[in-house]
Formats: sequence, C-alpha cells, structure tokens
Amino acid sequence: MSNNGTTRGPVPDPWLTGREVNVTVPASVAGDLDRMSGVLRSVLTQLGCPTCHSGFDLRFRQSLDFVVSPKGDVAPGIAQPFVG
Repeated sequence: MSNNGTTRGPVPDPWLTGREVNVTVPASVAGDLDRMSGVLRSVLTQLGCPTCHSGFDLRFRQSLDFVVSPKGDVAPGIAQPFVG
C-alpha cells in the first residue's frame, strides 16, 4: 500500500486485534443459559470490566473431550481440576 510515496504493510483487520479470549466450557454448562451468564460475568470480571467486553473478542468453545483406552474403549474425558 502506498501513502505519499512510502510503503506500508497491509491494513490490519479491525476484528483481529490480538485480543482474542478463548473460553472453553463443558457441554453441561454451555447448554444452561443461567450458568453461561455466570461464566460470562466471571470472565469479564477477570478481564477487568464486569459490565462490558469492549476491546475483547470473546470466543466460547464447547469442550467435547473423549479418552480412548488401549483396548479401544471410548469414554467422556475427565475435567482437570483448577490450579491455584
């Protein structure tokens, strides 16, 4: 891109600001609006603004983990405890 004879890199996409926040929740929480509201409230509080998400690209992902035994048996994954 040229600007008065100078060359600059591509203009960044305003949605790709590097402020993506990934929140992975188990299916049991993702399917419950009241619990998801609590998750959202907690995430926003930890980001420093409990009433808005301005400037952050929140991405909610549903965890669907499975574990396969050496015999080939498949079972739901077990959630890891929180650290700290």
